[in-house]
Amino acid sequence: MNTSAALMCYPRMPLHDAARAWELLRSQSLSEISTALDLDVRAAQYYPLARQRAGSSELHNLRTKILGIAGEFGFPSKVSNKVLVEFDRSVGPEIHAQMAIMPADASSIDVWNFVNTAVVPDIVLWRYGQFSPEHRRWSISEDRLFDFTRTTVGRLWWRVHLLGPELAGELGEDEVVNLLEKPRIGGYPLLARSMGRQLLAVAAAAKTGRRMDLFRDATKRLLRQMAVQSVFVMTPEQIDAFVASLFSDSADALGISGE
Repeated sequence: MNTSAALMCYPRMPLHDAARAWELLRSQSLSEISTALDLDVRAAQYYPLARQRAGSSELHNLRTKILGIAGEFGFPSKVSNKVLVEFDRSVGPEIHAQMAIMPADASSIDVWNFVNTAVVPDIVLWRYGQFSPEHRRWSISEDRLFDFTRTTVGRLWWRVHLLGPELAGELGEDEVVNLLEKPRIGGYPLLARSMGRQLLAVAAAAKTGRRMDLFRDATKRLLRQMAVQSVFVMTPEQIDAFVASLFSDSADALGISGE
């Protein structure tokens, strides 16, 4: 487990620099991108008061780790979406462990702009890009590059940081997205983890495949209750009991308890 003394800050890339770099990257093949990568950080920008900074060796190790796992899942060949989701599950905990990044630094989209653009752009395009042989150009949704909640590498780091590696791996992709893209829930690890654990527990006990129905109903109940009841003053045990009651009510309402 990383201690605060071991945590560090990573290079940053402003949006305008990242957007300009991606204009060039979109016109290159994966092998061309890989060959041209330069992890020299002598001119890189960091958080101004950063005392411990990730340098070229840390960036090289991060790239090597991600590249190795991607290779196990078929990179650079085109693979199915199911395989890509499994890649996310496998690489997320490794990214979280490898980076040893300060959470405050991970809150900056400029950090993830740098990682996406300068460290693993070929992996980003393999994961989310579509290559047009006719136009010799990659197309990729900009939210996978520049949006904080959906950025390719950053979302995987935050998924593990907020949920923990075990729970992040057990939840389905849609469940994780719906959980973490609701700031009032996903932004509070104690609540997010409790929601995830209760979803798995109730669904397993009821032997039901209707997990998303259960999750959506419980989430609606939670958001209604949060308008009049604060989870932020509850102890972890109180949060678990509160969330368990929500899922129990949802299971009864959906007729899942008896399945």
